[in-house]
Amino acid sequence: MIRKEIIIKEVLVFKSYSVQFAIPLKFIDKVIAAQEINPVDNSSYFIKGVIDIQGEIIPVLSLRARFKLPDKDISIDDKLVIINFNNARVALVAEESCDIITFPNEEIKEIKTIFNGLSSVKLVNGKAGIIYIYDPDTFLSKDESIEITSVIAKISQSRAV
Repeated sequence: MIRKEIIIKEVLVFKSYSVQFAIPLKFIDKVIAAQEINPVDNSSYFIKGVIDIQGEIIPVLSLRARFKLPDKDISIDDKLVIINFNNARVALVAEESCDIITFPNEEIKEIKTIFNGLSSVKLVNGKAGIIYIYDPDTFLSKDESIEITSVIAKISQSRAV
């Protein structure tokens, strides 16, 4: 008898504008309470600003803005999901529930993207509804990744002066 290996996927699930997003757990650094965000001049529409965590500059990205959903100000009830992304860290604004969910790999479906600018998206239709799973490495375009790296470098450089 041939046994089929079941691969379990662990993701952190959170909501933004009632849409359930998930990031594979291997990319998650930590989840922190929302805090004051310092705006950055001349940055893309989805970069809310930056935060300083123990001397490290971390850009804060709005999923609402990134996917052209109605924008809202960050509230004290929101969370910031710090993810490792292309040799840097960024924070994603999470408005509701940060839960770790596991499910078998065969429940994951590859779909055509429904949000602007995403090359790859997967979903799982679980008990809690549809969850969109994103790989941070494909989350931003090459130009957007370069911009984020440049924002970090510019602010870090201005602090060193």
